Amino acid sequence: MLGKRNLSRVFPTDSIQTTALDSINLKVEAGEFLVVTGPSGLRQTRPAQHSGHAGWPSGGSYVFNGEEVAGLSESHLAALRKGNIGFIFQSFNLIDEKSVRENIELELPYRDLSARERRARADAVMDKVDIGHLAGNYPSQLSYDQQ
Repeated sequence: MLGKRNLSRVFPTDSIQTTALDSINLKVEAGEFLVVTGPSGLRQTRPAQHSGHAGWPSGGSYVFNGEEVAGLSESHLAALRKGNIGFIFQSFNLIDEKSVRENIELELPYRDLSARERRARADAVMDKVDIGHLAGNYPSQLSYDQQ
């Protein structure tokens, strides 16, 4: 569960203050997902970066899995990100020299999984989105949508 109440993030400089988030209220329950869209240049990534614990809020409350995030140590935040948060970026950032399966497996070593477990998880993800048949293909062999 992710909850933000009156969350603000201000970036001060010597000459101006830029408000990236202004009293955001948001609640995302387990099993739900959130998509932030809008015209280019409107800083849609700010809430996503903040959800990934990139920077402290300037004000408000941020609760993740029932735990207030403000004040947590960097190692605790890293453990939260490692086990709970994933992002799908606008640019695919796929590695051309690696197969679909290998690209999917890339972040799994950070979760202390065996090679067999990584393969099983990658296969399950590919089956879930109906691309299991493309496991051995490379990014250049995929359509835009498949990537």
